Amino acid sequence: MKFIEVRGEDTEIINGILDLEKINFGANGGVDIWTLKPLVRYGKVFVLMDEDIVVSAIEFIHKFESREMYLYGVSTRKEFWGRGCAKELIKRSTEYFKEKGIEKISLTVAPENKRAVGLYKKIGYTLENIQKSEYGEGVDRLYMVKKLSENTKEIV
Repeated sequence: MKFIEVRGEDTEIINGILDLEKINFGANGGVDIWTLKPLVRYGKVFVLMDEDIVVSAIEFIHKFESREMYLYGVSTRKEFWGRGCAKELIKRSTEYFKEKGIEKISLTVAPENKRAVGLYKKIGYTLENIQKSEYGEGVDRLYMVKKLSENTKEIV
């Protein structure tokens, strides 16, 4: 599979990501065009491609005045689950950011998403805290971090 950094002019890939998000999260969930375009232009978005099919996509935003990236979302086509696609995508994007001097990647995940939590732990993310009612009453998130450098600290 091919690892690609998505650019603003990559219309077919962007449409493939939108299709992937609709399949996995339905019409009202996941990333829509209004979110994806700014993520592509001002954050970083990577995909794994199999021929002309977007198999897995990952989106990042940069934390202002820091060497920290925030993993906004990752999604893989269900027919490719269990093949290590998300793991490969996270690994390759992590290598990219490490080369760019990023010191930490953070994310939040639903506590009940055991599959994702297990993957993140397996690849070196640690639980920093639980964000209680982050997205409304009773909608908690686990805040997890992967340090890419021993010198990880905020730049203010």
